[in-house]
Amino acid sequence: MPISVLLTEAYHPLLLERLRREPRVIAHHLERPTEAELAAALSETHIWVMRGAFPVNEERLQAAPKLQVIIRAGSGIEHIDKAALRGRGIRLYSTPQANAIPVAEYVLAAVLMLSRRFLSAHHALRQEGTWMRHQSIGRELASLKVGIIGFGQNGSRTAHLLAATGAQVLAYDKYKAGFGGLGVQEVTLEELFEQVDVLSLHVPLTAETANWVNADFLRRFRQPIALINPARGGIVHLPSVVQALKEGRLWGAAIDTFPVEPPEKLSSEDAQALAFLRAHPSVLLTPHIAGLTEESERRLAEAVLLLLKLYLESVPDTQ
Repeated sequence: MPISVLLTEAYHPLLLERLRREPRVIAHHLERPTEAELAAALSETHIWVMRGAFPVNEERLQAAPKLQVIIRAGSGIEHIDKAALRGRGIRLYSTPQANAIPVAEYVLAAVLMLSRRFLSAHHALRQEGTWMRHQSIGRELASLKVGIIGFGQNGSRTAHLLAATGAQVLAYDKYKAGFGGLGVQEVTLEELFEQVDVLSLHVPLTAETANWVNADFLRRFRQPIALINPARGGIVHLPSVVQALKEGRLWGAAIDTFPVEPPEKLSSEDAQALAFLRAHPSVLLTPHIAGLTEESERRLAEAVLLLLKLYLESVPDTQ
């Protein structure tokens, strides 16, 4: 019996090319389906390969009576109702390792742009024609203490890349211990608040972390810091970032993810905050690209193909 595989959103061409060579698979690709198109496709789907655009809940699953597996191409699974999957016996897999390298490179680039004041110097010269040479003297990486919260695939790769540049790296993970070494110092959250110059977030969006980085959180740092968020937009309360910038508790920020993406449908409070951030000379805003490179997209495709291969090997041809 053929196995129907549905891919939604965009992928490296390798993924669809390989799937179409698999004799047991009928592959369908809907890059930007409407809700009606998605529901119709899911009615015959056994395996759904997805990214982050479509929430998976009980209502969605009612339209997918044959669904056996969801493969989340990427790491974040906050938009998937795990209890609903368990209730239907649907397996869930993800590929968190595929984009660790570009996320680490993004954070390194952001640290450099902020600490060396490249952003503000660029803004002054390009937007205002102002020559800010001596006003743009920044700091070297080796002088910085960079805090990492979350020591999973992305956090650990980021920490070790920064350590290799000479930066002092302090890492905290609520659910892990004994990971220090190779230039990374394991610390408590309080020690992080006391010491760091830069903070990079690498935690998932959960009920515990939603709006975690708010005004109270940012007030706990002993000195002004730069904030980098390549994780999930819902972790950071944008109006609190604005407030901290105005009060001098943040000397810069790099924000790659937003509470709603694309951000056209942000709440009025978040939209006002984003308008301020867009105009700020020490804020880097990017459209959720920290983990996206040509190489990472290929690795992601290969990771999905491996999961599909392992699953197909576990299913008899007669299914």
